[in-house]
Amino acid sequence: MPLFRNMTIKYKLILIIMLACITGLMLAGVAFISWEWNTFRNNIVRNVSTQTEMIAENCKAALAFQDAEDAKVTLSALHVEPSIIFGGIYTKDNKLFATYYRGYAEIKVHPDTLLGKGFSFDNGFLNVFRPIVLDGEIIGTVCLRSDLSPMYTMLKRNASVIIAVLFFSSFIAFLMSSLLQNVISGPILSLAKVAKDVSEKKDYSTRAVRQSNDEVGLLINSFNEMLEQIQRRDAELVDSKEKLEVRVEERTAELTTTNEQLTQEITERKNAEEQLRKAEEKYRTQFEGALDAIIVADAETGIIIDCNPAATRLVDREKSELIGKSHTILHPPERIKGEFSDTFSQHILEKRGQTLETRVITKTGQLRDVAIKATLLEFRGRKILQGIFRDISENKKAELRQAQLLEQLEKTNQELKDFAYIVSHDLKAPLRGIKTITEWITADYSDKLDENGREQIRLLASRVDRMHNLIDGILQYSRAGRVDEEKAMVNLNELIADIIDLIAPPENIKITIENELPTIQCEQTRIRQVVQNLLTNAIKYMDKPKGSIKIGCVEENGFWKFSVADNGPGIEEKHFEKIFQLFQTLTPRDEFESTGIGLSIIKKIVEMYGGKIWVTSKIGEGCTFFFTLPVTPLAAAK
Repeated sequence: MPLFRNMTIKYKLILIIMLACITGLMLAGVAFISWEWNTFRNNIVRNVSTQTEMIAENCKAALAFQDAEDAKVTLSALHVEPSIIFGGIYTKDNKLFATYYRGYAEIKVHPDTLLGKGFSFDNGFLNVFRPIVLDGEIIGTVCLRSDLSPMYTMLKRNASVIIAVLFFSSFIAFLMSSLLQNVISGPILSLAKVAKDVSEKKDYSTRAVRQSNDEVGLLINSFNEMLEQIQRRDAELVDSKEKLEVRVEERTAELTTTNEQLTQEITERKNAEEQLRKAEEKYRTQFEGALDAIIVADAETGIIIDCNPAATRLVDREKSELIGKSHTILHPPERIKGEFSDTFSQHILEKRGQTLETRVITKTGQLRDVAIKATLLEFRGRKILQGIFRDISENKKAELRQAQLLEQLEKTNQELKDFAYIVSHDLKAPLRGIKTITEWITADYSDKLDENGREQIRLLASRVDRMHNLIDGILQYSRAGRVDEEKAMVNLNELIADIIDLIAPPENIKITIENELPTIQCEQTRIRQVVQNLLTNAIKYMDKPKGSIKIGCVEENGFWKFSVADNGPGIEEKHFEKIFQLFQTLTPRDEFESTGIGLSIIKKIVEMYGGKIWVTSKIGEGCTFFFTLPVTPLAAAK
């Protein structure tokens, strides 16, 4: 609005006041007309609806006896309402039975749609419908149609009144705004005049007169303060000019001192350059004498700019054959666009050292395995890449030999596994034969053998069973860690309850779970074997009339610490390590039948999970076996 921006503040204020008043009056007028329109419209609908209901009530007999003339007489009463232009009575099948038309409405205007009950507005007319009901049955419909000319007349009258009020109010608002605007524009125009005088005459001692305490008064105060600051700074400027010459002399003296300091700095710089030269000589000595090959290349282009004697020996080339060549001369053709090239580019982009293993090619085409440590440096504004090459050909040969040995070891383990199964099968076959003969002799010759003979037969059968159990124990020990089983979440509370039910401890031995046991991820068969062996051993060696076995678990340092405690005979401390060794038992085999393998299997399973097992005991009071399993599931070694 360029015109509004260029107006004086006086006319801006008048215009703003006028616009506010006119806008408010217009909104009020529109609201008043809308309210009058809706009120008048509702009144027309109510009046016509009342007339329609009266006609519907009066036409019941005429429509029931099909007396159209009587119906027309009833409709003729509508002439007293000049706004009704059509009245019609319809039969129940919507056929016109009797009609009324206002004198000038002979155009036979009928509603487009016949409703059962209600009203509608269409094409500037009001249509009202009411059903004619006789004895609860609709026998027809009454329709009255009224024009809206009274509403439009009322609208024109109200609009004329509002326009007149608007013009009169606008005139009054103009007179009032013209008189009152001076309250605001007067001080501002006065301030503008003072500002113009100050600008033209440069007289900063002039002050504007404050006429009020409002925002304009604050503006005048701020303007006067600004003039005071300008006046004070103008005086300071004159004073500063006088002091400038003194400062120039002082600055000249400072420059002389600075010149002397600069001379001293130049001397110090020369000393620093000398030290740098010596450092470069030291680096060169180390560079040339390094056992590892060192090659320096431009980081942007990959062109070799320096190398040490070890580098020339590594690739069997003279230094002159390397300097000025691309670093790709060092690598076989198939590696130029491979891992080394990608790492080299990544190093330049990310500015970090990279270590990789690759191959270099000698002048004669021989390939040598190397480990490269690349370092990005910046020297005198130039980015260079220093690569340290270490010949690892012997290491690669050793790794290859190690892989071959591991393969041989795996084959040997497989052969031992196969051997164990074959031996167990071959050993079990004669044992089964001896067992059968023993049972046959016992059955057929028991009456011919004396007590000593029967005892020897019993000892023979016992030794056969012991040998059979020993072979099974060896097989279980060799299979521990080699038989794969799918891991699952195992609820130890349910598992141990199932184990206790399976081993069926004697009535004099009570097994108690002291606290809630965790749910762990493991191979269920292995954990069952651990717990079942510990509980079986505790029951087997129980020497008290009332035995007690307690199972507990706590979490310590990322491990579940399990305990199986009993009140049996106990174990001497000197045997704590021995009992976990293969084939070791602490009691005569004839007293307690044992293979000495159970605890060895438990130890092997626990250690495969990254845990450990140990025992504490007091002779005569019992012993406690502890074992740990990691809280975080770990894959057992296979």
